[in-house]
Amino acid sequence: MLQPSGELLVYFNRGDSGIECGANATGHAGEAKSLVTLGVSIENGQQNATITLAGPSDVWFGVGFNATAMKDAPWSIVVDGGTGQLSEHRLADQGAVPTTTALTPSVTLVSSTVANAIRTVVLSVPLRGKYYTFSPAAAALPFISAVGSGPHLAYHKNKALASLALLPQGPAGACLCAAKNIPFGQAKGTLEYAPVASQPADTGNGQVGFGNHCPPLPTGVLLDERNPTCDLRTYTGGQIACHHMWSLLDADQEIPWQDQPLEYALKFRFWYQEYEPAYHSNIQRTTWGIGSPVEYDVPKCAEGMKGCQQSADGNWVHTISGIVKGTGKLVGAHYHCHAPTCLSVTMYNNATGEVICEQSPLYGGTGIIDNPDMDEPGFIAQPPCLWGSAEQGLESPLDVDGMAIHVIKTANATAGHHGEMAWLQMFYV
Repeated sequence: MLQPSGELLVYFNRGDSGIECGANATGHAGEAKSLVTLGVSIENGQQNATITLAGPSDVWFGVGFNATAMKDAPWSIVVDGGTGQLSEHRLADQGAVPTTTALTPSVTLVSSTVANAIRTVVLSVPLRGKYYTFSPAAAALPFISAVGSGPHLAYHKNKALASLALLPQGPAGACLCAAKNIPFGQAKGTLEYAPVASQPADTGNGQVGFGNHCPPLPTGVLLDERNPTCDLRTYTGGQIACHHMWSLLDADQEIPWQDQPLEYALKFRFWYQEYEPAYHSNIQRTTWGIGSPVEYDVPKCAEGMKGCQQSADGNWVHTISGIVKGTGKLVGAHYHCHAPTCLSVTMYNNATGEVICEQSPLYGGTGIIDNPDMDEPGFIAQPPCLWGSAEQGLESPLDVDGMAIHVIKTANATAGHHGEMAWLQMFYV
């Protein structure tokens, strides 16, 4: 039984007492702590639910209800930093434009207080609201949360996935039963970071949600191969575990070289034209993933492993593939993968086998880059595929709308690698 103090009392009985689980419940309530603390209370006979949100008072924070990702298009509540002003939104996939759509207000502010740099707002919302219906019958309410870098809604600094349990309040409590076996690839939850004694003070957020999802065949092969990145129970590292000030070591290891920050160089070249309305037009961006959907584990290959083949030079190559549905007319294809693991990414027309685009990393200083001014040792280039105007020597934009596109990604698998990417960043009209 959930107590007013927030404690949960658990009693053991053999199931023969005759008391029905949840009998005489006065309502349902629950609270979950993630980046944002979310509480929901539903009292019997009332037409409204009470929502409590708590987060940092100096930056914006928000939650999206009944969702595991922005692409689920959840109803969301955002609290402005500093002022505490509320706004409601419908979210969309991060590759979509726009990613948020403002909604007319449906909640009523009951109170807003700040203590110890934490703002707590209490809201009232109809059970059958304009955008969402709260049900006491739902034992769990998945939600996403995010916090920003500044006071006003913008790109999030951190995001997380969590779940809130709605438990009956009353003398009979709720029954706890053995959970059903969760198939591989469907386990969800959070990763929690435990800093060691030598950890610097700024360790960032200590918890992140696990939102990886590997699609079944033919969209991707990772689920069939039981790639560790597909399931929280087998996840051993990668993009999700890479956060500011997180040191991924064994618990008894000291953090080495704290006075020697990692240094690396990036070089950018920009080419531009002055905007001409009669000539230039906007392009759209979308992403296709054959990973989880972004990252995946490249295994340390050996004989008999799925997707593994040894090359003539003795190195192992791991191959994954998937089929995606094309959108619009392509004007640019940029493949996101990591050198030196990444060897190639190729797109084919699945119906004809024709190559649409192939990309491989080019290593500077090897003579493979035609322009000597750009053939610099230590730099890596991955030229994109581009379509456009014939007067600039380009083929016309390629119509792939509705086309089944077969994607093949190869990686060096002589050594294993976590967090490799198979992420296609596409631009189209």
